[in-house]
Amino acid sequence: MAAGGGSVRCASALVLMSILLLPVSSASYSHDLISTINHDSDAFTQGLEIQDGRMFESTGLYGKSQLREISIADGSLLRHVDLPPTVFGEGLTIIEDRILVLTWKSGIIMEFYRDNFTKIRDHELIGEGWGMCSFDDRVIVSNGTDRLAILDPSSLATIGNLEVRGLGNYVWDLNELECNGDIILANQWMTPFVHVISSSDGTLLSTMDFSDLPSGSSGDHNEVLNGLAWDKDRGGYWVTGKNWTKMHLVEIQVESNAANSITSAEGWNLSNLNYAEALFLFLLLTSLVTFIVGFPSTLSTNEEED
Repeated sequence: MAAGGGSVRCASALVLMSILLLPVSSASYSHDLISTINHDSDAFTQGLEIQDGRMFESTGLYGKSQLREISIADGSLLRHVDLPPTVFGEGLTIIEDRILVLTWKSGIIMEFYRDNFTKIRDHELIGEGWGMCSFDDRVIVSNGTDRLAILDPSSLATIGNLEVRGLGNYVWDLNELECNGDIILANQWMTPFVHVISSSDGTLLSTMDFSDLPSGSSGDHNEVLNGLAWDKDRGGYWVTGKNWTKMHLVEIQVESNAANSITSAEGWNLSNLNYAEALFLFLLLTSLVTFIVGFPSTLSTNEEED
């Protein structure tokens, strides 16, 4: 009896432990729409940034990539500079009076003066460039994987990395980035989801779904969310996308200690689990029920054998 009952209890304990060890989110992030302005539908947006009340945008596609300044009042184009036709522009960030623009596969970061868009120099970039943002002491770069590179803001040399994880698993397709306070917002490529990531250790804190924001795009599958910029003066984030006709200012709401909010590998709530995650939890729960229901009969069988 000891052997049979012990095996069942051991298996049950393992299943229970697996469920109990699922992380409970310490906060729940949501958004409220504040205002909307127009966006140039010809702009294949890759990066968005605001500094001193001025909005800057980088766009992609070979032969169409640009660095732009946009009116924060109505979204109109104020000025621009074309990038070389051989590069595919990606994300950007601003450090003091310098703008850094990523390239996708060209292996360079282009540096411009903010106030006149004069090019200063090119910097070497290891691997692909997707999104970029910066804090005072470091620059963060995404490359479409689960890993964010950390660069020195002066030399742009790689000095470390962050592995983004949720539920013990890596979070892939990290794209456009925005650094603010102690968090990094990261859009997940080809989705309306924006992940909230701890800037200190890469922990996935939560995920926001911006699918309710109207894009005004043509419906092409490439015209996805891809623009995030913190607006300190207005207390919100500007959100837009590739070839979108609209830009939206949203206010982020944070509710601490969200009760029993189990997060998935991508940070979604239990009600928004994808098929693989739902199947995983279903199998765990099914195993638990099977063990519990089968325990009395197993115990009875062992007693008869003894």
